[in-house]
Amino acid sequence: MAIDKHKLGKMRNEVLKIVVEVIIGIVLALLAGFAIDIVINKFLPQYKSYQPFIVEAVHAVIILIIGFLVVGSFLKYLKEALIKTNRSLYGVSLIIRIVFYIIILALVMSAFHISVTGILAGSAIGGVVLGLAVQTVASNLLSSIFATSTNTIKYGEVISVNSWVWSIETTGKIIDVKTLFSQMLTKDNNIIYLPNSEILGNSVITEFRTKNGSYTYPLNITVQADVPADQILSQIKENNDFSDIKFFLSTKNGVSNTFEALIVFNEVTELNEKIARANNALDSAYWNIKSKFNVLGPNAMWESPENVYPLTVTLNSDVPSEKLIDEAIKQIPNSEVILLTRGASTNVYLAKVKIAGKEVDKVINDTNLSFERIYNKLKADNDNTHKDDTKKQ
Repeated sequence: MAIDKHKLGKMRNEVLKIVVEVIIGIVLALLAGFAIDIVINKFLPQYKSYQPFIVEAVHAVIILIIGFLVVGSFLKYLKEALIKTNRSLYGVSLIIRIVFYIIILALVMSAFHISVTGILAGSAIGGVVLGLAVQTVASNLLSSIFATSTNTIKYGEVISVNSWVWSIETTGKIIDVKTLFSQMLTKDNNIIYLPNSEILGNSVITEFRTKNGSYTYPLNITVQADVPADQILSQIKENNDFSDIKFFLSTKNGVSNTFEALIVFNEVTELNEKIARANNALDSAYWNIKSKFNVLGPNAMWESPENVYPLTVTLNSDVPSEKLIDEAIKQIPNSEVILLTRGASTNVYLAKVKIAGKEVDKVINDTNLSFERIYNKLKADNDNTHKDDTKKQ
């Protein structure tokens, strides 16, 4: 009940403020007339002929000032009485402002003894000229009404505006919806003004809010398709602890691969830093795999479910390939060795070596050294055999 009493007190204060503002306006208007009459008659009689115009101008200024004060007080009352949040308030405040501004304008014109009915019943030519003069203003005004009433532009929402009027996609948070423009806080922490007519008439609007209240921003990153996409995704997952960014392979062709990073954020000003992290993570993964390929050769790109690395080894064919394969299988644990090609001077072997828990470059180094030792031993044995046969002869 304490909250209800506090709210009721604020509502009463706003109503009282409106009444006081209206009374002050009436009193000021009456006093202004007397004051101007006294000043001109006693001190400035030469301006007696301009007295009616001066009074009208002062009355118009008072109407404008008091009118704007009343509009502000009424909106505060409305917020306390009917509206729960600022987001809902912005849906109706624009229409209320327009109605009050029209009333204020009519009162100002009445202060100058200008007939509103006469203007509305003016000539067709005057209507056409006036219509052309206010076309842009009217367009923005109607767009503002449609945008707020249909919740297309919502206070506090993060949206992306892609318009063919300006070529750059604009992403930011709506912080105000004005009569002609909407204010947006961009991810660069700048405030920009977007014409309401262009937003609704020439733009595609994307809203990023998710069910849990945060936002998800999709970022597309393209790299060359000369390294496997699955290895890039695996390395990003291994080397980075991302709870706010998820990577997927979006588009794949023979020239390039496009990855989509879904970035979760709460404030639009966080977005640039998270975009940089996503770009850096994917760029680092790509170049790590690419440099391994450049150093270790094409086999570095190959990976089997058994985590086996295929290594090709070329040796002179002056030792029996059968013996070399037998020794290699014995000395290289968890390996499979086959003869790929046999030539007049060299033989090419394929060693399928398990690399679970080991670095690929160490596996390659150890395997090559093992083949070298086996070859040298078999070569030495073969040479000794030839020497013994020669001595016997």
